Amino acid sequence: MQAIKIKQHIDSTILHLPVPENIIGKNVEIIVLVESNDPLKNTISERKPGSAKGWITMSDDFEAPLDNEITEGFYK
Repeated sequence: MQAIKIKQHIDSTILHLPVPENIIGKNVEIIVLVESNDPLKNTISERKPGSAKGWITMSDDFEAPLDNEITEGFYK
C-alpha cells in the first residue's frame, strides 16, 4: 500500500486533488483529516466523572471464570 499526503485548504464543497499519474485507474481510499487550530484540543478531552452513569451495566457473574472452550480460544 502506498500513502500520499496532500495538504490543501478547503474552500468549496467540491474537492479537487492533484493525483500522481501512477495511481490513475487504481482503486484508492481517501481519508480526510481536519486540522485543529489548537494542537492540544484534539489530545485532551474534558472528562466528567459519572457522565456515563446508567450507560454501562455488568452481569452478576462478571467475575466468574470463563468456560474452558472460551479460554482456549485466547491461546490459539
